[in-house]
Amino acid sequence: MLGSVVVLILGEVKVVVKFLQEFYSTIGRYSLEVTLAEGATIRDLIEYIDKNVKKSFKNLVLDSKGGIRYPVEIALNGRRIEFLEGLETMLKNGDTIVFSPRAFFVL
Repeated sequence: MLGSVVVLILGEVKVVVKFLQEFYSTIGRYSLEVTLAEGATIRDLIEYIDKNVKKSFKNLVLDSKGGIRYPVEIALNGRRIEFLEGLETMLKNGDTIVFSPRAFFVL
């Protein structure tokens, strides 16, 4: 008897990532476009940058427990991720993520 085969095709999300202040110097550019698998989170994005763009980026933004290193700020479409789902916030096509080494405020 033949079993069923389920094929799961995952989409992609394209996001724009911006780096402010010292992160700009560290990365060497102000922004980049990144394509990730559908369902990717902010944490996945950090892992991608660490692996494909700048080794040790993860150590700049995350503490030893895997949380956001103080005073780093990460914003998704202008909202600080602490007010969303934190590092587990899922990304959508067209999102803009901003990394800042210090807290920033938008007036």
